[in-house]
Amino acid sequence: MKKALLIHSPGSGKSALLSQTIEGLQAAGIEVVEHIPISALGDGAAGRWAEQELDFVVAAGGDGLIGGLLSHVIGCKLPLGIIPLGTANDVARSVGIPLEIQAAAEAMASSVVREIDIGAAHPGLDEAEPAQGDEKSRKRASLLFAHALTVGINAQFARQATSSSVREQYGALTYPFALKEAVRTYAPIDVELRFHGLVEWSADGSCVTMTEEELSLSCRAAQATVVNAPIFWGPLQATVPGVSLRDRVLDIVVVEDASLQDLMLRLARFFNRQEQRPALPADWHARYPELLAAQRTDIPGIHHVQARGVTIATRGKCQDVTLDGEIACQTPVYARVAAERLRLLVPDPQAVV
Repeated sequence: MKKALLIHSPGSGKSALLSQTIEGLQAAGIEVVEHIPISALGDGAAGRWAEQELDFVVAAGGDGLIGGLLSHVIGCKLPLGIIPLGTANDVARSVGIPLEIQAAAEAMASSVVREIDIGAAHPGLDEAEPAQGDEKSRKRASLLFAHALTVGINAQFARQATSSSVREQYGALTYPFALKEAVRTYAPIDVELRFHGLVEWSADGSCVTMTEEELSLSCRAAQATVVNAPIFWGPLQATVPGVSLRDRVLDIVVVEDASLQDLMLRLARFFNRQEQRPALPADWHARYPELLAAQRTDIPGIHHVQARGVTIATRGKCQDVTLDGEIACQTPVYARVAAERLRLLVPDPQAVV
């Protein structure tokens, strides 16, 4: 029987199903040697796990729990399995993990390990060099994420959705309330993004190159998102076209300010696209000639590019930054593809592109 340590989050959307999760894992042939809340993890957790002769670690929760576990599982080099007990479960959806507890447990028992990219965020930095000092210091200066980093309206949503008082008051209606509040208090932000290692397409779209020239984008935006895993919005399964978990680049999507109706229409068009890059850029994108070769969408009001890293700064006041749905820091922030990769248990390795 395989042995696993289970980490859970009492704040996850389906945290009440913890006992059912443990029973499901046991029935699937996975012994849960210990289960502890993520709040109980200390700095030395990874070292202790390495001594327990575990086969893997299980995250029983949502995207925020997965993001919070990354530094621990990478530190102990154990694979990570997921039982999706969150509300959106976008990471699990992105790699084809079943959403039902027993199905996810059975899939985990026969899963294979696949290495996937993760992102690293360096708060308080406005340049590509993450930190001064030795490699150990640079790692301490970074926060890891598996799904996405966001600045803008999604951070306003997360501020409400992750509030313990809001969750206590609204329960299952927390997300609808948080969405309503984010829309009610919506205010655009003035952002400046500087791209490091930007991916550019040839004129005929037949090949790609990575430029070492630092290019930038300044605009008034509703949101800037650094994407690692493609699926958003939980059951709606809105998918960012062309995103890969194994390509060693991050996808950066910037939605410029507009009326809320226009924003929703643009996002609906963007997420419904299948092609990775339009045959011809739209006239609207010609306003940004330096980025034309990098644009992966022709939808006016939306920029979609790929890069090894990006610096996001905001004019005026600092803005909240979310990592995997949790408010983690403020702008400025430098995000990059992490040198480390996550060893993830997936039911179908062909589904992880």
